[in-house]
Amino acid sequence: MERLHKLEARLDKSQKTTQADKKKEKEEKQKEKEKKEEAEKNGPDNFRFRGITITPGGFIALESVWRSRWVGADVNTPFQNIPYNFFATGHSSEFRFSARQSRLSMLVKGDIDPFTKITGYVETDFLGAAQTANSNESNSYNLRLRQMYTNIDWDSFGAHFMAGQAWSLVTLNKVGIKPDTTIQPLTIDAQYVPGYVWARQPGMRLTVDFNKEFWLAFAAEGAATTFAGYGSLPPGFFGTTALPLQNPILFGQAAGGGLFNIVNSYSLNRAPDLIGKAAWDANLGDRIVHLEGFGLARNFTTRAYWGNRNAWGGGFGAGIFAPVLPGLLDFQVSGAIGHGIGRYGAGQLADATWSAVDGGPLPINERMILIGGVLHPRPDLDIYAYAGGEFTQRNPQYVAIPGNVIFGGFANPYFNNLGCNIENEALTTTAFLSGGTAANVPLGGALACAGIIKDIRQVTGGFWHTLYEGQFGKVRGGVQYSYTIKDGFSGIGGAPQARDSMVFTSFRYYPFEGAAPTIPVLAKF
Repeated sequence: MERLHKLEARLDKSQKTTQADKKKEKEEKQKEKEKKEEAEKNGPDNFRFRGITITPGGFIALESVWRSRWVGADVNTPFQNIPYNFFATGHSSEFRFSARQSRLSMLVKGDIDPFTKITGYVETDFLGAAQTANSNESNSYNLRLRQMYTNIDWDSFGAHFMAGQAWSLVTLNKVGIKPDTTIQPLTIDAQYVPGYVWARQPGMRLTVDFNKEFWLAFAAEGAATTFAGYGSLPPGFFGTTALPLQNPILFGQAAGGGLFNIVNSYSLNRAPDLIGKAAWDANLGDRIVHLEGFGLARNFTTRAYWGNRNAWGGGFGAGIFAPVLPGLLDFQVSGAIGHGIGRYGAGQLADATWSAVDGGPLPINERMILIGGVLHPRPDLDIYAYAGGEFTQRNPQYVAIPGNVIFGGFANPYFNNLGCNIENEALTTTAFLSGGTAANVPLGGALACAGIIKDIRQVTGGFWHTLYEGQFGKVRGGVQYSYTIKDGFSGIGGAPQARDSMVFTSFRYYPFEGAAPTIPVLAKF
């Protein structure tokens, strides 16, 4: 009898367990059904077309900038043009609203086979400005190409090929060496921070990885050269800053019908810039520290005395990105040193001047560095700070010619700076500018200003706060403050200086970014 009761108890317990399992299974199916219905209601994050996956991206922005000195720029600051005291408009502050950094992007991916993947990416904003663009009424500014490239990955033997316009190989990566892993300062200022080494330009790149830990890459990228001019000599000073016959040809005007803007000048580059890079992603257990180094070779051309003059330049750079406290604090440092590397810095100092000997290119020695950190105290808050600078080295030349001496080279100490701190209220006579436009040039003559830039430095900080993140996208707000110093080389009359405090704000809506993941997806600034 006792055995019978035990058997009945077991059967009863088994029956209850089966019923509970069935109930649990039913609830799970219902949840799965609801999840599927919700996903169908919201739609996918991407869509398929003929075997490829297409993912839209971008954001809609309203931003503002206030500068203590009027520069005449949108939300990108041309640091090299922060005005000396002779600029009449530089004695006024500047405020602007702008929606032009709003961005549109599209990522296209396809798996050719299990080991071969192809990616296409295009990214645009509205920070282009044709000759008809102005802020008077319609604010009709141009769509601008930021990136457009194709990347092919052959994972079976660790090879990668990129062709198109992308972040230059000199730009710091967060991991590996791929066009989609570069890291930019989180600034609202679209020119970032002086000392940041970067470019976006067309080119082609071949990369090889060794177990996704060691990386080697080589690239040929589009070339351009920026030049610093000569100053003048003080009145009554024996000598000249002009070469016999004439100074060299540095640029050419774009041809009509050549699809360049014919009011712009283009340098006489005859070869692409060549870049090699090596990187190591060091696995330290709970974090990966990225270390990299690059070499850059460049060719410069001028034309003087009925002949082409050439010079080689370039340099070396390195960088580190490290999650010091994973998920809480990130640290980065990067920089470069060389001669003729100016245009690869955010400060846009000149690459070269011309030689007083034969009019050939004279590359400028320069070094640049950026140090920064980003704190993530909460999933919805990022606080950042950066300090950076770009520094050039004086290289004067003195050439004796019959009856005279040429004072040339870069930042010759005898160039005239007597007029750098004297405001000039003159109006421009440039035909296509409105009447009443300041000339913003030195008084000239005895009161000239060579103003050759010695260095540009900046400290900046700010934050981004995620105000909303869910099925309808993401909304972020940000504030940035920066203090920038521009120093000129000393000349006759002293060394000019310029200082500018700037405050930026940004409100951005990212409609294509979905619900919040475990770690927030940061915007690609």
